[in-house]
Amino acid sequence: MLEKKCRAGMSQIRAKNHTLTTLKEVMGSKLTGIVLLNSASYDGSQLGPFQGVHLTSKDAQDTALIKDIKKAGARYIAASCHNQAELEIANSVKCDFVTISPVHIASCHPQATPIGWQRFSQLASLAKMPAFALGGVGIHDLATAQKHDAYGVSGISQFW
Repeated sequence: MLEKKCRAGMSQIRAKNHTLTTLKEVMGSKLTGIVLLNSASYDGSQLGPFQGVHLTSKDAQDTALIKDIKKAGARYIAASCHNQAELEIANSVKCDFVTISPVHIASCHPQATPIGWQRFSQLASLAKMPAFALGGVGIHDLATAQKHDAYGVSGISQFW
């Protein structure tokens, strides 16, 4: 099911300084495909027209927040993971997919220590859901990512 949805187009609005209410006012009728909201923007209101939420690694630990997000109409919940402990949390809350990062140095987080493909593969193999490579990767890395147990690649600056 997720595979079909990904082919149809999935994106995330990463506007951490704006609330869900504001984003709905500005973007509501313009959204097409499957669009997830970053959990930093979630303000407790109904999600529509957004279909889900991508949790920060911190928010993935907040079971009350996750319950609220599901009640608000989330069809998809994803999580950012950087280590085994965060991945185990994502497994326990039954996320639909995860991003594992940073694989390489990323321009948006140059201070973060990259995990490389070998560690990515180790973490991805523990995931009970599709894992996307994130951090300094682009579409040109797709074949390499898939050889290391990634479902696909995700990114910001490499795609825009």
